[in-house]
Amino acid sequence: MSFQILVTLGPASDALLEPLMDAGASAFRLNTAHMSLEKTTLLAQRIRSLKSDFPIVFDLQGAKMRLGVFPPTQVRQGEEVVFARDPFGTASIPVEHSEFYEQVSPGEMVSVDDDRLRFEVLWKDIQSALCRVLADGVLKPRKGINVTDHPVELRSLREFDQQVCLLAAQLKETSCAISFVKDGREATWVRQLAPESPVTAKIERAEAVANLNEISEQVDSVWICRGDLGAQIGLQRMASWISSLAPLSVSRPVWMAGQVLQHLTAHPDPTRSEVCHLADLIRRGYAGIVLSDETAIGQDPLRAVRTASSLVRELS
Repeated sequence: MSFQILVTLGPASDALLEPLMDAGASAFRLNTAHMSLEKTTLLAQRIRSLKSDFPIVFDLQGAKMRLGVFPPTQVRQGEEVVFARDPFGTASIPVEHSEFYEQVSPGEMVSVDDDRLRFEVLWKDIQSALCRVLADGVLKPRKGINVTDHPVELRSLREFDQQVCLLAAQLKETSCAISFVKDGREATWVRQLAPESPVTAKIERAEAVANLNEISEQVDSVWICRGDLGAQIGLQRMASWISSLAPLSVSRPVWMAGQVLQHLTAHPDPTRSEVCHLADLIRRGYAGIVLSDETAIGQDPLRAVRTASSLVRELS
């Protein structure tokens, strides 16, 4: 299999489906954590109307929790913020996941938006958590949130993810990616609903790093997701582990995700270091890359895919 380019769809690229296919996209990723079931269904149907066998990857929320919908909110170091399952007024930020309040404890750190923001938990009950802001920043809706020391555990797929799996089962050439996989057992949750759809494990937590071989035996492919992984285990440990990882020694294809060509989000060309990094991924035997911000919210998603495709051809 040739080196693949998985393109994440989003506000910048939803209207460019056919041009993106022609530009070199190998598959489309639908990040369902940012979409309603209706929008997910309509977008998948649009893709199918253009090309009946074009691969679609439904990225499930899995154990990754997200903030709810609210206006972007400036927070400053030392301030206190309330995360609440049922927000009250403008003084609280919505986090609807009951598991968060069950499993977080005072004194622990909470990471938001791939560790761009951190909070210390001061107090909590079963519906809310009072936290202290540790650095200035802006809280934005639908960004990821998790407990730094121990990601929240799920007991089953959330209802929305179950509905997405059922949608995947209705369509040809679909697969499902699961966020915050711990040990691979999560794959069975998907296979029960979409038995014909391949399953991807997203490696985003310390347990997944330790259990990579076990996980790879239970799924069809693996993504190394550096955004959440770096927030969970620290940048130095993440870099050390990835540098020692031999993708060809893993029993399933391994993809790299997270800022591979991030410069293309706001600029027409990649940096020299990004080009060298891409060449290294190809040389080491990675199966492909996942473009995220570059195509979901970037200034020129079509140019980003053309650039990535051209580089892959020249470097392979």
